[in-house]
Amino acid sequence: MKKSKIVALLTVSILLSSLAIFINPAAGQTTTVKVDPSLTEYYVKATGTQFTVAVKITDVTNLYGFDFKLRWNTTFLDYVSHSVSVPRDTYLDGVLWNPVLQLADEVNATEGTYWISYASVSPAPSFNGTGTVFTITFGIKYHPVQPEPDASITLELYSTDLAARGGGSIDHTTENGTVVLHALPPVSTIVYTQPTSFRKSQGVTFAVNVSVQDIVDLYAFDISLYYNTTVLDALSVAEGPFLKSGGDTITIVSEINETAGSVRWGISLLGAATGVNGSGTLFTITFQSSTVATGPSNLTLQNTELSNYNAEPIDHAVIDGSVTILLVEVITHTVVVDGTEYYFVTASSSSITDFTYNDTQKLLSFNATGPVDILGFTNITMPKALLLLPANDTFIVLLDGNAIYCTRTENTTHYLLHFTYAHSGHAIEVERTLIGDLNGDRRVNIYDVVIVTVAYDAIPTDTRWNSLADLAAPWNKISIFDVVMVTRVYSKTWTP
Repeated sequence: MKKSKIVALLTVSILLSSLAIFINPAAGQTTTVKVDPSLTEYYVKATGTQFTVAVKITDVTNLYGFDFKLRWNTTFLDYVSHSVSVPRDTYLDGVLWNPVLQLADEVNATEGTYWISYASVSPAPSFNGTGTVFTITFGIKYHPVQPEPDASITLELYSTDLAARGGGSIDHTTENGTVVLHALPPVSTIVYTQPTSFRKSQGVTFAVNVSVQDIVDLYAFDISLYYNTTVLDALSVAEGPFLKSGGDTITIVSEINETAGSVRWGISLLGAATGVNGSGTLFTITFQSSTVATGPSNLTLQNTELSNYNAEPIDHAVIDGSVTILLVEVITHTVVVDGTEYYFVTASSSSITDFTYNDTQKLLSFNATGPVDILGFTNITMPKALLLLPANDTFIVLLDGNAIYCTRTENTTHYLLHFTYAHSGHAIEVERTLIGDLNGDRRVNIYDVVIVTVAYDAIPTDTRWNSLADLAAPWNKISIFDVVMVTRVYSKTWTP
């Protein structure tokens, strides 16, 4: 078997230099029924806050029905609503195929239970893969205050049955969810990092707010935040909107010390008759995570001085934060076409499985799953020796059958595609098509024209903005030039 001259190591190097978000996802093919996300935490007062979790089935084979029961602690949580993702024909991230029979869909908000049961009916095929069964939204009704302990609330899947076609039981594991309400300090005013405890991937730029909750008469502050320089670089610090809502401000100190791993920001109102009250962001730090190191970094608030109008200190509590930097997983996929090996490389915040390539259709496909607290992202490096684009062609990415925006860069030997998405279980396809095909059906027709005309004259800040329609220079505005990119190939079809 002869090999192409494409060098896999060079390809990996190209990927690593251009990544924005990485993680090292966990692998495994055991069928699991799980609550996603598995952990939800609140460090500041969350009474009245709503959150949503999904219950999913992962890596299942020959599924024809299910019966689940979920319960929660009604002392802390109120049921708000739920949404069922059955069947897959209707819900692209759902489970089971039509026709389906609903057997149970019952909420007991008083007891804190939900029962759901569905089955496919012949001639429906069995379901294989990963999908969402339902999402459920809760409201937080009570948040403990010290000396009360933290409240750790289990979202318990206390009964889970998976039925195979033919009636047999499908072996599986279960993963409950946990909601932690960290007991609030007895002092009502809190200075904290936002987000508080979270994860990011190598090479990403992200913001951390230093915020205050429930303060009265804030006139000035001087606060330092310390971080781990092994995994983080502080790029900039900027004033937040809270203090300046009370009038003009003057910056007293603005300092980034990369040696010490600290950021210090001090600012005061100038000439205002009183301080500001309420809650909001004091200042924002922009960090970049390391491209080589991984691990945790505490975000420690120190020397937090808050002053009122009378130059008196304001009593307050402090809640520190933390971030964990996760490693990228880079996979080289070998494809053989006419006896020659070619190499595709994926780097993703998702777990990439079932990678295939159809050379006749110029189509590659794979499945992507990952944790909901990390932005879904994939970079794909593709060899030009196999997929060189003619002048009027482009690549389009389909997420569960729907076109999504991607960016494309290239060098002399490779194309690099980058795209993002909300995490779940997704079927992703990348296909060669005509420039002007905006929905990925490999035809340019009235649907593509409408996509452009709906977004016409929009810029990225407009609600009508659609990146897929931004085809022609000048960029960042949908204009007559973008219309021409579609209408000039109207009624044409891409064919192998």
